[in-house]
Amino acid sequence: MEISKVEIVFTPLSEIQEADRNVKDHDIGSIHESMNRFGFTSPLLMNEKTGKLVAGHGRIETLKQKKQFNESPPANIQVDEETKEWLVPVIRGVSFKTDEEAQAYLLADNRLVELGGWDTNALIEELEKLAEESSLQGTGFDEADIQAMYEDLEAKVSEGSDKGLPVGKPSYEIIFDDETQQAMFFEFVSWLKKNYEGETVGERLYQHIEICLGD
Repeated sequence: MEISKVEIVFTPLSEIQEADRNVKDHDIGSIHESMNRFGFTSPLLMNEKTGKLVAGHGRIETLKQKKQFNESPPANIQVDEETKEWLVPVIRGVSFKTDEEAQAYLLADNRLVELGGWDTNALIEELEKLAEESSLQGTGFDEADIQAMYEDLEAKVSEGSDKGLPVGKPSYEIIFDDETQQAMFFEFVSWLKKNYEGETVGERLYQHIEICLGD
């Protein structure tokens, strides 16, 4: 039955149809970890005209695996008391004019997230804070990713690309006379991180200056 207005309908897992062609790969292991920690937080999206998904293929595949392996349903997945069927939140009421438009949206839904990129400096700060105060589990990031980002920053410095490092607000532009000065500054920032407990480079630098100046 077609739905004319947009709403969320809890739909039996076995009745959900995937798109005829989905070219996006998914890290199912990471989606498992995310669901284990946060539950099922993002409803699927169905094309009302065809009754097939245009968003949520990785999530539906993960749910099918969990049910197959007799795992407990993630938070926000309901269970039919009689059939024991898992009921999944699906956004209904969205219709695309043609199959081509539906396929274009499927591609856009995945691609636009990739195009956004990250503020690497701020991301490092947030991940380090989360790793210290809680856990990175389910985020899709781990300690190796943080290390790789630091190495990438160091490589950019050595190439003469002044991308800076995590700093608090307000921020300032530092101009170096040559690449050697840049490299020395990066080593100093790394040393600050190892020797001070501040959350940002600015806080660690402030602590270092206080010690150097004395009371």
